[in-house]
Amino acid sequence: MTPLKFAIIRRNGLGDLLSVMPLVALCKEKFEGCRVTLFIDERAAPLAPYLEGVDEVVVFSPSVNKYSGLMRTAWSQRGRSFDVAISGRPTPMKLLNIFLYMLRARERIAYVDEAWHSSLINQPRIYEAGEQRHQMVKSLRLLDPSLESVPLHLRPRLRVKPALKFQQRTVMVSVSNHRVGSLLDVDKTERILNQVGGQIPFQVVINCEPQDERRARSLAAGLKMKSEVVVTASFDDFLRLIAAVDALLIGDGGIMHLAAALDKPQVVLFGGTEIWEWAPLSEKAICLRDPHNVNFIPEKEIQTSLEQVLYALS
Repeated sequence: MTPLKFAIIRRNGLGDLLSVMPLVALCKEKFEGCRVTLFIDERAAPLAPYLEGVDEVVVFSPSVNKYSGLMRTAWSQRGRSFDVAISGRPTPMKLLNIFLYMLRARERIAYVDEAWHSSLINQPRIYEAGEQRHQMVKSLRLLDPSLESVPLHLRPRLRVKPALKFQQRTVMVSVSNHRVGSLLDVDKTERILNQVGGQIPFQVVINCEPQDERRARSLAAGLKMKSEVVVTASFDDFLRLIAAVDALLIGDGGIMHLAAALDKPQVVLFGGTEIWEWAPLSEKAICLRDPHNVNFIPEKEIQTSLEQVLYALS
């Protein structure tokens, strides 16, 4: 029997891409020998070489118009004769439904509602508005609706060689975050780290993108323990840095999913984003949340959580 050919589509950033990896693993588990082609956005492409279980990655054609970019990709790939095409989006999406239809896969799976474009999907999954399920669970339920959690063996995992070797226990903080409500102020970060450092010895690694180096050095100047500013201009350097540290104190975003996939303990601060939907899948992660901004989370609560993570490393 010829192995099945799957096309799985997941757009947007690094966290979105990792959220669909349990679905890739489930395809491999349920359909022995199947071939999985993953369709992703350009901004998530640097993660592609590190993914396990994916046979091929297709990056959507860059375009100022999102419709024309996806349509060009669909047109170039429509002769591939995919057996199954799945939209990993956890909500109905007109653009992706059109993409699946143009791809001409024999079976097209996606979440649907009453909109006209849902008629393009011949294996629909009814979208349940208001359901509180994790993004990765929603992806898995596209293939197996009986699942209510992500089995441990299906969780995303990355194997990365560390970039550096530190001489003592290290905590990584990041002063770069594109979500304004998820970035802890420098003065608050400084106070929390100094308080915890008075109880437990550790070194701080302050990571940032090049444009945030001044903020990183401002934080380093106020710390009482040894610290090091590491500017990561490339994704590969960024990933290898996460692999090198012992724990992280970060705001929510793609970094928390990368850390979980690398099995790193972390304290994650959520500013508005729902923990039940986006929490990193790891027993080593402590998640704290404020409905609006992480700076409203009590400093003592963050301090206690970081202490808990560091004591667990002892």
